Amino acid sequence: MQSKIVKSLFIACLMFSLIACQSTKNSTKMIAGVFNASTHIQKKMIDKYAPADVLVQTNIPYMQNPNLHIDLYQPKNIAQLGIRPTIVWIHGGGWISGSKEHARGYFKLLADQGYNVVSVEYQFAPDVIYPTQINQMNLALAFITAQAKQYHIDASKLYLAGDSAGANMASQYAAFVADPTYAQSQNFQPAITRQQLQGLILHCGIYDLNDFVNTASDKIKLLEWGIYNLVQAYTGDRQHDQAFLSSISPRQHINANYPPVLISGGNKDFLTASQSLPFVQTLKQHKVAVTEVFYPNSKELLVHEYQFMMSKVASQQTFEKTIKFLNQLSP
Repeated sequence: MQSKIVKSLFIACLMFSLIACQSTKNSTKMIAGVFNASTHIQKKMIDKYAPADVLVQTNIPYMQNPNLHIDLYQPKNIAQLGIRPTIVWIHGGGWISGSKEHARGYFKLLADQGYNVVSVEYQFAPDVIYPTQINQMNLALAFITAQAKQYHIDASKLYLAGDSAGANMASQYAAFVADPTYAQSQNFQPAITRQQLQGLILHCGIYDLNDFVNTASDKIKLLEWGIYNLVQAYTGDRQHDQAFLSSISPRQHINANYPPVLISGGNKDFLTASQSLPFVQTLKQHKVAVTEVFYPNSKELLVHEYQFMMSKVASQQTFEKTIKFLNQLSP
């Protein structure tokens, strides 16, 4: 049902935009409206599976001008547990939309398993462009590290996680942490070290922006206009600059120091074949530990962001594998 609603809305705004010749800002505003409608449905669905007794602190400020915040989800007995490994989640939304609360029910489920979860707010394109979002992630991580004791966070055991565009940003940030030379080439100084970053959790992500622009649209023609506008918004009209897109694509900057990865994608998400599986191949070429969670033979309809649809068997299995991944790295 969710996928049908989103598809109908997307077709409607696509047809209107093609007719009206909208600017990038207006086009992305309409796409954001579609994404946010989907997010609202998704949030309500996940809430049904969320435990009620998880501790939640919302809107903790981590920077001013602009005012940006994090939300913190913790086990109910965090005071007794003491400092805990912490998952820092970067939400999706095509770089132009979304909310740090978009998967709050999922974050509660993770917290119920004994982990802190921090969901990060960041500004959207095209109002701000790359690398603003990555810099804001960095400030959030600096805040988390500085305030770790106050919030029962084990700053030596951090995990970066993200879905869709959030997976793109989380995986690129990890490349900066793992490769100082790459970070220096982009004039970037990560707020955390490779020793702190224990692993990555990546769902339905984008890992090669050149391929995203040049090949993904060939698989689903309907999305060509949308993909073009998303990358245009995020990069500030540099969607055809192949060298620049390569410079900010995590798949092009992997080395053996890259942290262990759990990566997943749905069997009906075109990003699985065009982005996730090629990224897995690159990770393996560099001897990076990879936990693959894909369902090519499943009879379930596993669309983009399937991992949050907890009514599905595959989604429940993905959650279980995520907890196993975390427990293995942080016993």
